Amino acid sequence: MTGLVASIVEAYGELRVNKGRIMLSLIGVAFSVFALTATLGAGGMLSSALEQSVETFSGRPTVLTVMQSEPPTGEIHPEQRDEVVLREIDRLGIDQRTRYSPLSLRYQTGSGVRTAQVTAVDPAYADMFRLRPEQGRWLADSDARRLAPAVVVNSEMWELMGRPEVGRDTVTLYAVDEQTSGQALLVGVLPKDPANAGMGAMAYTPMASVQELPGVEDTDLSYAEYRVWVPPEEADAVTGRLNSALRETDAGRFETYSGGFSFEDSGFGTLRTAIIVIAVVILLLGALGLVNISLVTVRYRVREIGIRRSYGATGGRIFTGVMMESVVATVLSGAVGVAGAVALVRAPFTQNAFRDMGLVDLPPFPVSAVLIGLLAATAVGILAGALPALIATRIKVIDAIRS
Repeated sequence: MTGLVASIVEAYGELRVNKGRIMLSLIGVAFSVFALTATLGAGGMLSSALEQSVETFSGRPTVLTVMQSEPPTGEIHPEQRDEVVLREIDRLGIDQRTRYSPLSLRYQTGSGVRTAQVTAVDPAYADMFRLRPEQGRWLADSDARRLAPAVVVNSEMWELMGRPEVGRDTVTLYAVDEQTSGQALLVGVLPKDPANAGMGAMAYTPMASVQELPGVEDTDLSYAEYRVWVPPEEADAVTGRLNSALRETDAGRFETYSGGFSFEDSGFGTLRTAIIVIAVVILLLGALGLVNISLVTVRYRVREIGIRRSYGATGGRIFTGVMMESVVATVLSGAVGVAGAVALVRAPFTQNAFRDMGLVDLPPFPVSAVLIGLLAATAVGILAGALPALIATRIKVIDAIRS
């Protein structure tokens, strides 16, 4: 340990003496490590943005959908159907579940009445589909007790309604085929989502109070789906159990299938591979420049190394000294590059750019990117110092005298 510390201290002292010669190479290494770490960090955030953007439309990878495949033999109330299906879901201990029933309503705008797609869901829907209101809040269980039903709208619908104040203003809704109207309380506004661009006006309302909307009857709720979010390792088992339990019920026959989106299986995984390849190429270019400058630097140090040999320095000591100079220099410059990359990726303008791409939950900066950056800097130092160190061990005292 003492020898290692001594070699590091000696290498640092040599760096201070020869800093003018190697400063340019250190800047190149710092920039290469900065580019490598920033590429890996930003690439991870880009992958998360693409993945989360798709999940707002299709749900998490292991979101299962329960749908009615055959109707019941007789009439059944929607609440009775919900009771049958939810009872089987609750028996499996699944707490992340939601009902899903699409509707159409009209809403008042400054230029007239327009049609909007309204979806009745349970509060757990937001976590399953990564919905985070930009203003206000998401639906809550307490909204079922409101005199006026609560709604969360997308940004397009909010703009067309004239930007009513969230949490205080009510909006006027109309039945599609009737003149029946009613008031709903605006509790939240969703941000713009690239995955749902062009979908038009959309709103969400609690399933528990959906019949308080104007013109909504039992016949409008004849179609409903049920979504459950389970751990990936339990998805197949839960699917089999639900299919078995809901094969023959008083509410009809139900089938369960995976409606989630797998980011890796979709081909987007090649994006991460391409990002890593680009980062490695950048690092190799920086290492090549450092090797060239290190070789030139050794040629200028023939006299110094020859004098050290004349005082008894062994070839191993010379090799270690020259090698550690390169390693210490690249580690220090690599640390600067990593710090700059973290600052850039975590900057507010960078995060806002990824949010515009669909990033909902901001992930932390990948620790793997930091470790790879520091390890890459160390590896570059070893590779760039090995060849000059070998050349330095071959320098003899007579070479110093001749120089």
